[in-house]
Amino acid sequence: MPATDNTISMNIVGAVRNGGSALKETIHRIEDFSKRVGQYSVIIATNDNTDDTDQTLSEFANRCAEVHIIRLDGVISDISERVERITAARNSILETLEKRGRDNHLTLMLDLDGPNICLNPEAVLAAAKRSEIQWEAVFANSRPAYYDLYALRCRGWCEQDVWQQIHNARKPLFGRQKWRRNLLKTMIHDRQFHIPEDCQLIPVDSAFAGAGLYKTQALRGLRYKCRDEENRLVCEHVLFHQEMRTRGARLYIDPALTTIAPQEHLGEGSGAPFPPNLQDLSSGAT
Repeated sequence: MPATDNTISMNIVGAVRNGGSALKETIHRIEDFSKRVGQYSVIIATNDNTDDTDQTLSEFANRCAEVHIIRLDGVISDISERVERITAARNSILETLEKRGRDNHLTLMLDLDGPNICLNPEAVLAAAKRSEIQWEAVFANSRPAYYDLYALRCRGWCEQDVWQQIHNARKPLFGRQKWRRNLLKTMIHDRQFHIPEDCQLIPVDSAFAGAGLYKTQALRGLRYKCRDEENRLVCEHVLFHQEMRTRGARLYIDPALTTIAPQEHLGEGSGAPFPPNLQDLSSGAT
C-alpha cells in the first residue's frame, strides 16, 4: 500500500447532478487518494437528481464520516440557468468550508461527472508539494487536448469569453450550419492544444479543466459569481479567479495534473501541438 503523506491536509470538494457511473468511478478515486493524505474532508453539493446519484452519495457518506453532502433540491426550479445553479452549488461549498472551520491547508475542487475518473493520486500529491514557485492555485491539463476555453484566460491564448464572441459574430444569410461549424473550429477547437505533461507550469488568469488545487487560505471570504458588470452570463471560474488575482494570487496550469476531456467538448482541430509562444510563457513562470 502506498505511504501516507502526513504533511498534507486537504478538502476535496465538488458539485454534481446526475453523475451516473462517472460519479461512482470518481468517488473510488477520491477514496483511494484520501488514504494518501494525513487529514482530509469531502464536501459535495448536489440537487434535483433523477438518476441514482443521491443513493451513490448517501452510500459514500455512510462509508466515511469525513464526507458531508449538501442537498440543494429545488434549486433547479428556482434558477433557470445551469451556470447559475453551479455557481450556487459552489458557493454552498465555500460557505460550508468556512462554517466548519477546518484548517486543511489545501482544497481540491473536482468536477465529478467524468473528467476525474482517472484521477492520479501521485499527480495531485506532486502538485500539492510544488515548491519551486509560489502559487495559490494550480489547474488541470486535460487529455488528449485542453478543452476548457470557457474557464480559460491566458495572454496570447484565450483572453476573452469565446462563447460571447461566437454569440456576437455576424451571421450570414445563408449556409449558417457550415458557418457555425467553421466558427467553432476557429474559435474553440483550433485552440484546444495538446499540452505535454512535462511542460513547465503555465501562468494564467483563470483555468479549470475539471480540477483546481487551491491554497485554502486564498479562498477565504470569496464567492463565485457568473454575471459580469454588464450582467452577461460568464463562467463562474473566471470571475472567481479574477477576485483571487486582485488579491495577488498566482495561478497556473500544471501540465502533469491531468484530467480527461469530455469528448463532446472536442472537435476537428482539437489536440494541435502546444504553440512555442505559449511554451515561452511557461518557461518564464516565477
